[in-house]
Amino acid sequence: MILVTGGTGFVGEEVVRELLTLGCRVRLLVRNPQRAVQFAHHPQVELMPGDALQPETLSSALTGVQTVIHLIGYIAESANVTFEQGHIETTHNLLTAARQAGTTRWIQMSAIGTRPWANSRYHRTKWQAEEMVRHSGLDWTIFRPSLIYGYDDRDRLLNLLKQALSPPLDIILLHSFPLLDGGRPLIQPVSVREVARCFAHAPAKAMSIGCTYDLVGPVAFTWRDMVGKVAGTLGKKAIYEEVPLLLFLRMCLWLTAMIMPLLVIASFAANKLSLFEAGMGAVVAILVVILARRSRPVILFNIPAEPMQVVAELFSALAPRSLQMSEQLKMAVENNTGDPWPAAKTFGYVPESFEQGVSRIIRPKSIS
Repeated sequence: MILVTGGTGFVGEEVVRELLTLGCRVRLLVRNPQRAVQFAHHPQVELMPGDALQPETLSSALTGVQTVIHLIGYIAESANVTFEQGHIETTHNLLTAARQAGTTRWIQMSAIGTRPWANSRYHRTKWQAEEMVRHSGLDWTIFRPSLIYGYDDRDRLLNLLKQALSPPLDIILLHSFPLLDGGRPLIQPVSVREVARCFAHAPAKAMSIGCTYDLVGPVAFTWRDMVGKVAGTLGKKAIYEEVPLLLFLRMCLWLTAMIMPLLVIASFAANKLSLFEAGMGAVVAILVVILARRSRPVILFNIPAEPMQVVAELFSALAPRSLQMSEQLKMAVENNTGDPWPAAKTFGYVPESFEQGVSRIIRPKSIS
């Protein structure tokens, strides 16, 4: 029996499906069974109500469990859960219950960038959770994924990019997209299917005991490159401006396109323009609109990181915890890269390129 925590999340569902494909019996620890309805009637799945932050609910969940796959994690704090609670306390409670139940195998979800001296509390608390696992006395394996992309509406990152670069939002944004620190930090996005494969196969891989693996794509590239790749798949050309002069000109063009027809109509109504002059003004206004609509390359422009961080820190002092973004900004300006090949060799797969993954999510179009 394998206990999975966080099994109803974006990654968790894929891990559970992979485990079921391998013929494993799975027990899901769920706070709300309604979130696991997709597995409720599966003969190999048992839903176990419980909460990793409430130790008294865990003893029955661990009974008869040989392996724990611990996926609970919070990329942002909520009104009810801090990083310390979501990463450290849940791991401590589950490890304690696992040792008491005689569980021997532990698979831990961590993150690229995790280290004791990290700038963000997210990474520091992930490190503390890792250290608890390493000193638990169990046969452990730790995985550190980079950005994880998926293949449906649950992939927030790629769906957000797709929406921002597609109508109607791209029109509202004037076919532009801001990049923190110019989008220069490096990332190595990884497919959720590859992440799920590694987690599901780890319990049977004795060679993975005592190992920490990076789960990343085969090639590192910048955030700017990633937005450009998504734009290209949508059939759009992306250009970058450190100082967004072209974006400023585009804004002026669109303002002119909106205001000029109103000025022509108002002037004609006030008898300040003849019919011929009003007609010529209307023609010019139409030409401006056509020109504005043809100015379609996506403009990627720089948002300086340091001022944004200062604003975020000041906002954090006043805003509710659920609205604070300073920790996410700290992570966004760091490189998020690793070595894909140890995991690929151990678990027998060839890392998928980001272009291959995006082409499955977004139907490629010819660039216009």
